[in-house]
Amino acid sequence: MQSDVFTGWLYEAGIGENRAAHVVSGQLMAVRVEREQSRAIAGSIIDACFTEQWVAGRSGIATLTSGEQCLLQPVPKGLTEGAMLRVEITRAAWDEPGGQSKRAKAKAAPDGTLLSPGPQLLDIIQATGDTVRPIHAQEVDHLSQLGWHEAMEQAESGRIDFSGGTLLLSVTPAMTVIDVDGSLAPFALAKEAAKQVAEALRYFDIGGSIGVDFPSLQSKAERTEICQIFDDHMFGNCERTAINGFGFMQIVARKKRSSILEIMQRNKVLNAALALLRQAERSSGSGPLQLVVHPAIAASFRQKSEWLDILSQRTGRQVSVQSAGEVGLHSGQIK
Repeated sequence: MQSDVFTGWLYEAGIGENRAAHVVSGQLMAVRVEREQSRAIAGSIIDACFTEQWVAGRSGIATLTSGEQCLLQPVPKGLTEGAMLRVEITRAAWDEPGGQSKRAKAKAAPDGTLLSPGPQLLDIIQATGDTVRPIHAQEVDHLSQLGWHEAMEQAESGRIDFSGGTLLLSVTPAMTVIDVDGSLAPFALAKEAAKQVAEALRYFDIGGSIGVDFPSLQSKAERTEICQIFDDHMFGNCERTAINGFGFMQIVARKKRSSILEIMQRNKVLNAALALLRQAERSSGSGPLQLVVHPAIAASFRQKSEWLDILSQRTGRQVSVQSAGEVGLHSGQIK
């Protein structure tokens, strides 16, 4: 593959995590991550029991066959508590900062709809109609060459630097908040930030309610120009407010699943463990493969020993883990 001219999706089926990168003429435009989970995903068709009615005809709780509860909206006419129905998951559940979880959302599926586990990451990118190219550990690390690791660091830290400024992205239970900061004059900073914000939403698959705190601009004409710059660079369905006199703009975009920010900020130990597995799968050599890791990562491998089995199968090497307190979370060693 000539990475400098490739346009489409690169897809990597990793250990514990699948990855996709949208590339346009060799430029990384979007990153996507899919991790193992037990909860229903958006697009799933599942049987459920109507457990509790909140507002007649409008909302209630349905319990899926797995035991997971979801918010049912709207409630079909005549549906009574205890009745079975088939539902479509319209938004997956996700964990909020502070340990709270937000239930999945569902709607009643039309009569005759077949059960379905829902689209996986590969299905989603194939549905775009773009070229999809699977990549493997035996190849050159195309994702790394494109800046994958830097993208993951940005998502985990919530910090995106650009010429003259910085975006600070914070995930809260209510919304994703983006603060614009920098050394440029307010109008110049806001113009550059508007482009960066629009690209970040697409890049990291950020949906739901989003608040952007631009520098305060006194001129309505300047605020209008900033909105136009955002619109020119925002590809996707969303609605936004105008920028008010305090520099705040709110954006609402459809949300079906966790953003890359939410995934990467949820569990930094897991991030480090999966990154190390990716690195180990690409390591050269023969004979036993030893991972020397932070104790927290060693504990995660004990809980998910099947990942080490897969690593052994893919590399053809016996794998062992050594816990070392002096090794940093992101400084695991492969021997």
